[in-house]
Amino acid sequence: MSKCCKYAKWFPHNWLCLRGLSYVFIALFYVALVYWICSVILVLKNFGMTALVPVVQFTCYVFLAAAISLSIAKALAALHAIKHAVAPCCCESKKEETK
Repeated sequence: MSKCCKYAKWFPHNWLCLRGLSYVFIALFYVALVYWICSVILVLKNFGMTALVPVVQFTCYVFLAAAISLSIAKALAALHAIKHAVAPCCCESKKEETK
């Protein structure tokens, strides 16, 4: 590990960096979105309009989780772009020098 990650090298954000974490949250978004679509289809197919209120509340929570994970992914991607533009990691500069 370089100077960029010497203090907290065991934390997950240093394993994946910002770009890797944004990919994880994008994957979580798609998983939650597919789960939400399947749950809405199953509820409308099996229950119809009889038990709609509690189920709609649950599906809203799942959709909210999907939206939050997408927002976190976009924020991490923006932070990665800002970090790369402002202060590139010293690891990346050493790789360029050796080539």
